[in-house]
Amino acid sequence: MSSSPRSVAAVAVLVLASLVAPAPALADPAGEAWLQRIDETASVAQARLVLEVESFPAGGAASTSRTLEVWQRGDEERLVRLTAPARLAGTGLLVDGDDSLHLFLPAYPPARRVVGSKRQSAFAGTDFAMEDLARLAYAEDYTATVAGEEEGLTRLELVPREADGQAAVRLWVDGEAVVRKVEHTDRKGRLSRRLLMSEIAVVDGVPLAHRLEVEDLQTGRRTVATLRSADLQTPLAPELFTVTNLERP
Repeated sequence: MSSSPRSVAAVAVLVLASLVAPAPALADPAGEAWLQRIDETASVAQARLVLEVESFPAGGAASTSRTLEVWQRGDEERLVRLTAPARLAGTGLLVDGDDSLHLFLPAYPPARRVVGSKRQSAFAGTDFAMEDLARLAYAEDYTATVAGEEEGLTRLELVPREADGQAAVRLWVDGEAVVRKVEHTDRKGRLSRRLLMSEIAVVDGVPLAHRLEVEDLQTGRRTVATLRSADLQTPLAPELFTVTNLERP
């Protein structure tokens, strides 16, 4: 495989909590240092990823497979687009240099900006929230406290810096500052979804999760994304990361 993203997780993406929302607390220097390391570890100059995505109802068989492509330029721009099946092709998300998030549904043009808690909505019938796929970094949006060690991983409690619809997040990271697990809460403090990142492989110096699994903990549904190809070498044009391009077929 040639190779790809970053924080898919986000694309990797990809991109994204806690058993209960932790009480607001002052971030400690160690927690802040971890967030800086996490962002630096996931940073890429450019990336193009292709992922195969399958969703599983609680206790049921897999739904129609989806193909998801992710383009990323630096730490501020990402384009996510479904290319299959045909009925969903063109559905996409765009994070631009101003940190704005736009969603495009071909059947309901034009592209619309996604704000606040709506970023937690599911993307295109999967269990990935739009926020999961749009997340490029943590340090700018969260403060962090080191909460302990579990099975060789450091657990971090994250609290949003601003009350703009984001909820508390819990991260588990390994010694190389690669995020291995994320738990999200909803706005009522209930555990809502869990992301697991595995099959980590270094591509052009960047550790990428080749398998991402997200589970909706309130419905029992889950979605698995498998990284099929990644390219971290080919430069990407700025025009790729525009609303005009997002709205193209």
